[in-house]
Amino acid sequence: MPKVSVIMPAYNADSYLEESVQSLLNQSFNDWELLLVDDCSKDDTAKLAKKLASADSRIQFVQKEKNSGSADTRNTGIQLAKGEYIAFLDADDLWELDFLEKMIPFMEKNKSPFSFASYRIIDENGFEFCAPFLVKPKEYSYRNLLHYNRVGLLTAIYHVPSVGKKYFDPSLKSLRDDYALWLDILRDGKIAFANSEILARYRVRRGAATSNKKKVMLAHFRMLKNREKLSFLYAFALTLIHGIMGLRKYRNK
Repeated sequence: MPKVSVIMPAYNADSYLEESVQSLLNQSFNDWELLLVDDCSKDDTAKLAKKLASADSRIQFVQKEKNSGSADTRNTGIQLAKGEYIAFLDADDLWELDFLEKMIPFMEKNKSPFSFASYRIIDENGFEFCAPFLVKPKEYSYRNLLHYNRVGLLTAIYHVPSVGKKYFDPSLKSLRDDYALWLDILRDGKIAFANSEILARYRVRRGAATSNKKKVMLAHFRMLKNREKLSFLYAFALTLIHGIMGLRKYRNK
């Protein structure tokens, strides 16, 4: 049984997939499995994923029969995961070589059910075009995270024995489904521990679902109001805060 199950959804990612998987293969911590799930890509993603899986027994390739978005695709990987910890690495993002070596002992030391870290922000060509997104080395409660989501999906790890298997909400249409999952984990009093070290690189691609800021803001508001049952004014105020903080996140270096 692997220590860590890494969930990687892939859709039309043949330009970046190999580099992302390589960042996992390069990890100094090697007790992991990769659930690489293709969401019916139209390019050579599936072909490349099969090739990568055939070269390393820790990689399990899964081909979906119907395109259903990143939330459902990640859930497919979570269902198959056998690890004590579940981590997330998208098919265009990158981990630094010591990501798992730093994060797993960090979580064990703090007896953390859920943790995340700081990360760099890169463009489609791998160029770091703005300042890193830094998190403070502190504990975060449900209320802390409700006021502003500091968790980058590519740095998030949760401990299965502590919280059970937690799944993304497909009804959110792959917008703010990750944020909803973090709130689900913390809602019953669990505490998240943040590692301030920069341990990953988040790639911003043109045309990605999260690049449409107006659409994301509306999804954010609806998630807070309808799923978290906040009042209209409270949900609206928190959405404005997230919008302002989001603009600051992409400030120039």
